Amino acid sequence: MEKTLYVSDLDGTLLNRNSEVSESSRMLLNRLIKEDGILFTVATARTPATVVRLLSGVETILPYIVMTGAAMWKDGLINRRYMKPERAEYLLDVCRRNGISPFLYTYNDSDSILEVWHAVAMNGYERNFMRQRTGTPYKRFVISDTLPAGVADRTMLLFSAAPYRQVAAAYAEAQRRLPCSMTCYHDIFDPATGFLEVMAEGVSKAAAVKRLADDVGATRVVVFGDSPNDLSMRSVADLFVAPENASKEVLAVADCIADNNNNDCVARWIEADVAHRVGRQ
Repeated sequence: MEKTLYVSDLDGTLLNRNSEVSESSRMLLNRLIKEDGILFTVATARTPATVVRLLSGVETILPYIVMTGAAMWKDGLINRRYMKPERAEYLLDVCRRNGISPFLYTYNDSDSILEVWHAVAMNGYERNFMRQRTGTPYKRFVISDTLPAGVADRTMLLFSAAPYRQVAAAYAEAQRRLPCSMTCYHDIFDPATGFLEVMAEGVSKAAAVKRLADDVGATRVVVFGDSPNDLSMRSVADLFVAPENASKEVLAVADCIADNNNNDCVARWIEADVAHRVGRQ
């Protein structure tokens, strides 16, 4: 019997324009989970600190894929994938040469908590980014111009938000030297801002989705995404669905285009898919 795994990105996809899961989406997903037994989870660049809060009340039984596949969350951070320390240090040097000060996401084993290191100096985006993510039990920021001992050994993700030309230059330099998984892309809300994400070799949303699909015995995978950093999941999906507000790059390759993210597009698409497939049986 066919078993479908549904995996959605958060920002611009499952979340509405207020960066929330709407009450109607929450109720519909819960009905589909309880009554139809759908397998649903998310794959996001976000950390558990915000994912757990955003998905509060969505009663999925599956782990969340977080930090672009560098880890999963199921009552704790599991399946963590660390970079080699010398690669983390090299990346930090590359960023500095290009005028970028990145966030390094690490794991503190003694306290079982995600720690995020950043230098003292920050641009406006970085300050706002940190302010919105401070004060949760799942993550703490370490702000220091000195890299604490052991951080390079425990780095799962390097993330930077800066002017796109600087981010692109750092990406090009790092890509020539390192086999790490990395993505560079424009902010869909402000194309002048660029994002750089770097993880250990072989880490991606796609790899994490494939692992989860194997774990649950899924025979069909449907993925929802709006951004270029979601495109790796196309390689492991039977169907890639984009909301109509997705970037042009994503819309060009999507197998299906759904309604926009402010109209419960993910939950409603799954509802229609379940009804269609039940009707065929």
